[in-house]
Amino acid sequence: MALIGEALISATIQTLCDKIASPEFTDLFRQKKLDEQLLNKLKTTLLTLSVVLNDAEEKQIEEPLVRDWLDNLRHNVLAAEDLLDEIDTEALRCKLEEGEGQTHNLTKKVRDFYRRMNVEMKERDFYQRMNVEMKDLLERLEQFVQEKSALGLTEGAGRKVSQRTTTSLVHEPCVYGRDEVKENLLQILLSDDASKDDVSVLTIVGMGGVGKTTLARLLYNDDKVKEHFPLHAWVCVSEDYDSNRITKTLLESVTSKSSDKTDLNLLQVELREQLQGKKFLFVLDDLWNEKYGDWKRLQTPFTSGARGSKVIVTTRSQHVVSVLQSVHVHHLEPLSHEDCWFLLAKHVFGNENCSAPNLEEIGKKIARKCNGLPLAAETLGGLLRCNIDSEEWNTILNSGIWELPYDKSDILPALALSYHYLSSQLKRCFVYCSIFPKDYEFEKEDVVQLWMTEGIVTQVDNGKIMESVARTYFDELLSRSLFQKSGKFSFIMHDLINDLAIFMSQGFCLRLEDGVSRQVKR
Repeated sequence: MALIGEALISATIQTLCDKIASPEFTDLFRQKKLDEQLLNKLKTTLLTLSVVLNDAEEKQIEEPLVRDWLDNLRHNVLAAEDLLDEIDTEALRCKLEEGEGQTHNLTKKVRDFYRRMNVEMKERDFYQRMNVEMKDLLERLEQFVQEKSALGLTEGAGRKVSQRTTTSLVHEPCVYGRDEVKENLLQILLSDDASKDDVSVLTIVGMGGVGKTTLARLLYNDDKVKEHFPLHAWVCVSEDYDSNRITKTLLESVTSKSSDKTDLNLLQVELREQLQGKKFLFVLDDLWNEKYGDWKRLQTPFTSGARGSKVIVTTRSQHVVSVLQSVHVHHLEPLSHEDCWFLLAKHVFGNENCSAPNLEEIGKKIARKCNGLPLAAETLGGLLRCNIDSEEWNTILNSGIWELPYDKSDILPALALSYHYLSSQLKRCFVYCSIFPKDYEFEKEDVVQLWMTEGIVTQVDNGKIMESVARTYFDELLSRSLFQKSGKFSFIMHDLINDLAIFMSQGFCLRLEDGVSRQVKR
C-alpha cells in the first residue's frame, strides 16, 4: 500500500507562502502589473489546504479516495512551485537589471534603449501568460478545497508533533536477548576443528531488522576473537554483488594499504599470498547473491589460510544458506516481548528507569507490536522519547498504521510510524536521503550542505544560522535511529530505513547511479 506522505506537500506550501509574502515578490507584482489579487487568493487557498494535511495523512490508510486526493494535490502543489519559481527568476532578473542600470553611464543607457523596448514587449507576453496560468492553477486548487469537505477532512486533526530538542551525543547500540546466542557462536568461532576444511563458514540468517548485523558486529569486535584471529576484515556485500569490490576490500583490510589493482585475478592472487598460512576472520554482511559459481570464485583465495579460519555471512535468504554449504547455520529468531520492551525502554529513558507505571504498561503493549524486531524497537524508542506523555503513547499504540498489510519485503509499520510522527521539515530532510544507495556511508557535514544547497533547509530559528538548524535536524534523525553511526565520522541508513525513504519519495526524486540519473523506486 503506497502511503502518500504530506511532508513534501506541507513543506512546499510553507515555502511558497513565504515566497509570496516576500517584499521582492510583492514589488514585482505591483510593478509589472501581475494580478496581485490572484496571488493573494493562491496563498489563502494553499493555507486552507495545509491545515487538513495531518488528517488526510491518517485517513489515507483506510480510505483510497483520500490517498488519491493527496497524490493529486501533491502534483498540483509542485506545479505551483514551478510557476512561482519561474516568476521568482524573473524578479531576480529585474533586480539585477536595475542594479546594472544604476552603474551604466549615459552613453550606455542610450545604446540599450532600443534593446529594452524589445525586452519590454517580451515581458508583457510573459506576465500575461503568468496571469493565465495562475488563474488556471487557482481554479484547480479551489477544487481540492471543495473536495476536502466531501472527504470529511478537518482542520487540526491528526497527530501532534513534539518539538522537544535532543542531544547530539551518540551512545553505543543496546543489545538485549543475544547473550546465549553470542556465547554459542563464539565457541564455534574459536574452535579450530569445526570443519574438515581449513576454512569454515558460519551463516547467520534471519529476516530484515532482526539484528543479524548487530550480532555479527558483537562477534567481530569481541576481545577474544580479535586475539584469536591475526587477520580480520569486514565487507558489506549488499544486493549489488561485486566480486572485485569485495576482494579488494578484503585485501586492503588485511594489508592496511590501498590497492590500485582492478583485475579480479590479480586481486585474488595477492589476497591468497597475504593469507598464506595465517588464521583470518572475514565477515560478509548482507549477502544476497544466490549463484554457486560466484561464491566458489570469491572464496578461492581463502583456502590458503590456516586451519581454523572463519567466514561469517549474514543473509536474509535461505537459498544463500544452501549455496554456501555452511558448517554452522544459525537462524536468528526475533527477541522475546520482554527483551523488546527492555530495548525500547533503553532508547526512551536511557539509563533511567521508567517511573510512570501507566507509561510502562502502554510501552509494553507497543513493544509487543514490534514483533521481536530490534530495529522496530529502536526506531519506536526514538519516537516515544520525544513524546513522554501517556495520551500520545496511547495514540501511537492505537494508530491505524499498525494495520497496514505487511510481509518481509514491505515497510515495517513501526518504521512508517516513526516517519509519520516527524515534523514536516524533518520528513523532507529524511525523504531527501532516498538519493543515497543502500549501504552508502555519508558524513554529517556533507548531508547538511546538500540540504541547504537543495533548499531543503531554509528556515532560521531564534537567530540560529542555517547550518546550525540543519545540524540539529541531522541529530534529531540520528536520535530516532533513522540514521546509524557506522564509523568515527560516518553514518549509514539500515536497508529497511532506506526502503522507507525510497517508499515515501518514489516518483518525485532522482538519484545518480553509475553516472545515470534514475527515478527513485523500489
